[in-house]
Amino acid sequence: MTRPFLLLPMLLGFGLLLAGCSQSEEGETAPVTPRPVRSIVLSPTDPQALGYSGTIQPRFETSLAFRTQGRMISRSVDVGSQVAAGQTLAAIDAETLNADLRSARAQLVNAELQARTATASAERTAELFRERTVAQSELDDARESRSAAEADLVSAKAQVAKAEDALSYAVLTAPFDGVITERDADVGQVVSTGTTVMKLARTDLREAVVDIPGGEVGGISVGSPFEVVLQVAPTLTAMGKVREIAPQADALTRTFRVRILLDNPPEAFRLGALVAAIPAERADKPIVILPPSAVLEKDGKSFVWIVDPEAETVHLREVQTERDASGRIILLSGAEPGAVVVTAGVNSLKEGQKVSLSKELQS
Repeated sequence: MTRPFLLLPMLLGFGLLLAGCSQSEEGETAPVTPRPVRSIVLSPTDPQALGYSGTIQPRFETSLAFRTQGRMISRSVDVGSQVAAGQTLAAIDAETLNADLRSARAQLVNAELQARTATASAERTAELFRERTVAQSELDDARESRSAAEADLVSAKAQVAKAEDALSYAVLTAPFDGVITERDADVGQVVSTGTTVMKLARTDLREAVVDIPGGEVGGISVGSPFEVVLQVAPTLTAMGKVREIAPQADALTRTFRVRILLDNPPEAFRLGALVAAIPAERADKPIVILPPSAVLEKDGKSFVWIVDPEAETVHLREVQTERDASGRIILLSGAEPGAVVVTAGVNSLKEGQKVSLSKELQS
C-alpha cells in the first residue's frame, strides 16, 4: 500500500516535467517552407520578333500585250528569264498584216502616179491658159485635180505608215531590262488586242511590301527608315524608306499595306523572298518581352517580382513597359537582361518572401 506522503512528491515532479517540455516547444519557431514559383530569366529578343513579315516585290512591273489581234506563233522567254531592253519576247502570225502592207504600198504607187499625172496636166493647162487657148474653168479643174491627187498621195503614204506600224505590233519586245514574272499566253493561242501575254519587272529597283496593324501604322509616315532582314538568312539586311502607305485598311485583316523602297539590296533579295521589316529605331536596341502573367499592375504602375537567387527571396520592382499592336509587353526600363522574374502568382507574393526555383517550375 502506497503511502499518501510519498505519492504527492511524485505528482509534483511529473507536473514540473510536463511544464518544462511545453515551454521548450513554445520557445522554438517552426521553420518557414519556401514557396515554389515559376520564373524566367530575362533575355533580349531577336528584333525580328517585332518586325513585320512581307515579301520582296518590284518597284515597277508592266503587263505586256500585243497591240493587234492574232495567233501567237513564237515565244522566246519564260517565267524567270532575264531580258534586255528591245529583246524580242514573242510574235503573232503576221500574214494578214503583211498583206495589208503590200496593199497599202500598191495604193501608194498608184497615188504617186496619179499625182504626177495631175501635176503635169495642171502645168500644161496653165501654159495653155497663158496662151489664151483654154478657159479659166479648165485651169481651175486641172488645179483641183492636182490637189485631189496630192491629197490621195498623202493618204496613201499614211496608210503605208499605218500598215508598217501594225506589222511591227506583231512582235512583242521588252521596253526595259528586267525579269519575266508571269506568263499568261502560249504558242498557238489567239490573243486579242491589249490582252496581257506576260509581265515584266525591273530588278534594279526592289521594295519590301509588308502589312502593318492599324494600331502601329500611325507612327509610320512616308520616308520612315526601316531595316529589312532576309528571313532565310538573317545576317543579310538592307536599309529602306517607306515609299507608300495604303490609304485604307484591308477589309479582312484590318492592316495597312506599306511599301518600303530598298537602297541597294543584296542579290539574295530576290523577287518573292520572305523578309521582316523592322523600324530602324528598334533594329539596334536589345528588346526584352515580358510575359503578361509576370506584370503586376498597381496604382497605375507596373511591377515585377525579381528573385534574389542567393537569398532565395523576391523583391518588388517598378518597371516601364509598352504594348505593341499584337499585345506583347515590351520592357523599357526597370530590369536588366539576366534578372530572374516570377511569372505566376504575382498577386499573392510578399516583399522578401522565401521562394524556391525548382527546375520543374521554371519556365
